[in-house]
Amino acid sequence: MRNHWFYFRCCIFISMCLPILYILFNSNVWKATVDLISEESGKSLKKLRPHYHFETKSLPDHKRKSPQELRFHSKPIRSEENSELNRELGICPRRKNVVILSQGRGGSSFLGGIFNCHPQVMYWFEPLFHVGNVLNVNVFMEKEPISYKDTCFHLVDSILSCDFSNITDAVLSDISTSSFRRHSQALTSDKLCPGKKTSGKCAPLTNSLLGKVCNSYKYSVIKILSGRLPNNSLKSFQEHFVQQNKYDVKFISLVRDPRAVVFSWVKLNWIQGHSNAEFRSNVHRICDSVKKNVLIGLLSPTPWLRNRFKVIRFEDLAIDTSNVAREIYKFVGLDWSVSVDKWINDHRRRKGEKNPYSLFKNASTVISKWKREAPEELIKGVEDVCGGLMNIMGYKKWCKADRDR
Repeated sequence: MRNHWFYFRCCIFISMCLPILYILFNSNVWKATVDLISEESGKSLKKLRPHYHFETKSLPDHKRKSPQELRFHSKPIRSEENSELNRELGICPRRKNVVILSQGRGGSSFLGGIFNCHPQVMYWFEPLFHVGNVLNVNVFMEKEPISYKDTCFHLVDSILSCDFSNITDAVLSDISTSSFRRHSQALTSDKLCPGKKTSGKCAPLTNSLLGKVCNSYKYSVIKILSGRLPNNSLKSFQEHFVQQNKYDVKFISLVRDPRAVVFSWVKLNWIQGHSNAEFRSNVHRICDSVKKNVLIGLLSPTPWLRNRFKVIRFEDLAIDTSNVAREIYKFVGLDWSVSVDKWINDHRRRKGEKNPYSLFKNASTVISKWKREAPEELIKGVEDVCGGLMNIMGYKKWCKADRDR
């Protein structure tokens, strides 16, 4: 009887322990399962993240002389698996957009041309010009009206989203009839301008037509002069882009030697004088907006600009066009096209033209012309006002020996 009683108690004890062991075992299995799911989910999420990762080189001070220290360097981590996975999951990649920022006579039309020749790019040549034109204000020299900022935002938003339903008739008409339209391959295609070879005329643009044209291209590239930005600052767009983080936008800040820029402005009679107070004020306005935007984008990048901002010197682009252009294309995530090679080669082969707005010029002549021809008083005046920007971008002070180089 005692043995039976002992066995009976053992059975009761085991039956009581079994549920506890079961719970403990399954909790470990569940934990392992959760960990496995988390690990696999992490891998999947990594695959779905943007294709490119960018690093910003450290910038300890403003006295660095090498412009290469100011550049972003891209590391492509794109794979074919990403595209296949996106297609399987029904995920549509966001439209890629690029904003080129530069001062007037800074070489932005040349950089814009490198994008404009791409068959999948819809290029916009200074769209904010039309806002100033409609509001009848020269924002370079006059105080911008209250409505200027909002109108600029609406136009940029329309371009990035390919939705032009909120564009006013006045702005749309100005885009349609302006000579700036001819700088865009997309806006002067054979379909939109069937008679351009004979009469040079193009069909008027409508909200719906612009939307269809825009959506037929994979990328949008906007060229904006820094003087046309609301308050002359990229920061004015911060709130707009933070609130509407639905856009994939990269910013290219193209900077040219301020002495070359100012000399060009003087030759075109955009500004007058060499050393008076008005001249210094105009020079300060030219350099200050560029300097502010460079500092905003590089030295203290806010989250909305992180990995989205790159500075390029025009001189580097002019001398080593193909390599610098490829570097830019990698940064913004655009596939290279043979049409870009052709465009660059055509501009290298053709002789320079006297037209100051021509894109066909000898690179070495363009970047050194101011050294030989600009009055010494003008050069010294610009160096005095724009010393900060010159230090950041690695531009050395002029000396008389430069006349012979």
